[in-house]
Parts: sequence; C-alpha cells; structure tokens
Amino acid sequence: MSSGKQKTLDDFGKPPKKQKTEEAGQNDQDFIKEIKQSRLTCAASIKDFKFNKKRVRVLSKTKDISENAESIVYWMSRDQRVQDNWAFLYAQRLALKLDLPLCVCFCLVPKFLEATIRHYRFMLKGLKEVADECESLNIHFHLLLGEAKTVLPAFVKENKVGGIVTDFSPLRVPRKWISDVLTKLPDDVSLCQVDAHNIVPCWIASDKQEYGARTIRRKIHDKLKEFLTEFPPVIKQKEIANCKLQDIEWEKIENTLEVNMDVQEVAWAKPGTAAGLLKISEFCNKRLRGFNDLRNDPTKDNLSNLSPWFHFGQISIQRTILTVLKFKSKCGASVDAFVEEAVIRRELADNFCYYNKNYDKVEGAYDWAKKTLKDHSKDKREYIYY
Repeated sequence: MSSGKQKTLDDFGKPPKKQKTEEAGQNDQDFIKEIKQSRLTCAASIKDFKFNKKRVRVLSKTKDISENAESIVYWMSRDQRVQDNWAFLYAQRLALKLDLPLCVCFCLVPKFLEATIRHYRFMLKGLKEVADECESLNIHFHLLLGEAKTVLPAFVKENKVGGIVTDFSPLRVPRKWISDVLTKLPDDVSLCQVDAHNIVPCWIASDKQEYGARTIRRKIHDKLKEFLTEFPPVIKQKEIANCKLQDIEWEKIENTLEVNMDVQEVAWAKPGTAAGLLKISEFCNKRLRGFNDLRNDPTKDNLSNLSPWFHFGQISIQRTILTVLKFKSKCGASVDAFVEEAVIRRELADNFCYYNKNYDKVEGAYDWAKKTLKDHSKDKREYIYY
C-alpha cells in the first residue's frame, strides 16, 4: 500500500491541465512578441541600422550593381530563415537602397551526402514557412530544382538580377557551389557573402586554423561586443519583382528526391523557425538551469535540443545567445557553459573546416593525434567497428 500524496494523471506524463496549457501558450506568445519588439527597438528596418560591413565579403570581380538591374537575389543555402539573418538583411539593404525588388532563391538538389527523407522533410517544411513569410513581405521565393551552377545563373540572366547575396558555409561542397556559380555569372553581376551562421564571421574571428578552443576563445570573446548585437527586422518590400513566380508543389517535389525513404520523421522536432524559437524559450525556462551540471548525464533532460534547427539554419545562434544571456543572474554557470559550447566550440569547428582542406580525413588531424592512433592501432579491443 502506498503512502503520501496520491498521484494524479499529470504525474504519469498525461496531458497537463487545461489551465497550464493556456498559460504555456500565453508565455509562448509573449516570447515571440518580445523578440519582434526587440527587433523594432533596434531599428525600424535595415535602412536605419548601421550594418557592420565586416560581415560581408565580395567574391565576384565586380562590386557594383548594374544600372540596368531589375532585382536583387538572396541565394539562401545554409541559413534557412527570414528574420535574424544577416545575409537576408544585407540583401534587403541593397534592394531598399537601390529601390529594387528582392527575391530569394533556394537551389534544391535531389540528394546531398547521406541525407535521408527525414532530413529533407524537415528542411522542406521549414522552407515552406520561409516561402509563406516571404509572400507576406512582397518578396518572391523561388525553389530552383537542380544544381546551383545550372539553375541560378539561368535565373539571374532571365530576370536581369544585378546582385546576389549568399550565406556562408566552411564545407567544400557548398564552397564548390559558389565557385561554380561565379564562373557562369554575367561579368556585371556582383556576388557577395555574409556569414549569417556564426556570431563573429569566420574570416574575422581568425585568419588561420586555430589549435583549439583555448587559442580561439579570447579572439571570439574580444569581438562579441562588436558582433553580438540585436537584429533589425526584415520588412515588407514596396517593390515586387516582375519575374514569374511559379507555384511550389511541395508534395510533388518529394517524388524528385533520390534519398533513402525508410527513415521517417521524428515527432518531437517540429520543423520551421516558429517551432525553433519556441524551443529556445522552452530550453531557457525548463532546462537551462541544470545545463552546466547535467548536460553530460544521459538520464537527465537538460540539453537544449536545438541542433535540428541550428543545422538547417531555421533559427539563429545569435538570437539564441541573446535570449540565454537574459538568464545570467539565475543560471550563471549554465549560461557560461552554453556560450562556451554554442559559440566558442561551434565556431571553432567552422574555423577548422574553413582553414583545413582535409577536415574530414585523418590527414587533417594534428601530428599528436595521428601518432596516438598509430601507437594504439594494434591494441586489443573488445569490439571492432567497421
């Protein structure tokens, strides 16, 4: 016979009481409103914001936008969101300055490395949310099917695009996409890149491969005051592009994919920026306090669980850090630990991949690591993995 307070259904993980659900919903709405207000407090638009040009680098031979240009394109790739996106904001800055329409292009390839339908569906559902938000802002969203080197230059020529802004990835495949596109763009079309994924742009954080976290930590921390700022909002465009906007048949697009269809979606991770922002709030209010002490304990639920949204760029690392820092007085050690992992360690990974062409090979490891592997290559092991 049990003693003490009788357990209720809520204690066994059943749906909570209606009142708690309503309170949670109100808290979510308040969080989203707070973010929107923070953007507006920062600036009414990117035109009124002092954009840090260190975030930008020109990759094309020409820096200027042709007088005959009819639009600006944001070539979206790694950072798949509208708001809190420095690349998107810089593209709109150009468009507003030149009184030109702004278009967004995403080039969808039928397969990418080992990605399965689970990855693609998460990405596509997030992109649909992007497309819907773009529509509300008078910004055309174009899902171009095929390799960027083929479909993007064709789009640029057909629609008299004057300038392209794209985001940043340190990996060789996305970098090859950019170099291939550059060779096929008209000479009078500029292409610039904005690091919208890292808080401190990768090429600004360091000009060389760093040895480890201890060598890059101070470099990043010293630059956070300059780069860890609030975002202005992406606003509604007055000009609407003349280019033909084709309806995107999202379900039919799945049929064009050449990926493993057996690995289905997970229930806990809802795709898209809106869901990702709520996950930030949930983490800060429910799990952040124990992050420092319990994050390595698999029996405890104290991780952020934000990786899917970070990976596809559906939420901003910078927005997450701005939110987490508000809990510094209550969760000091955990806030410091999260900043260390989400900023220092993560940006160190980008640094390694950007400056080390063998980042995914043993040859890319330091000599001490290769020596250790060699010295222990014949050690007896209980399990051998292939």
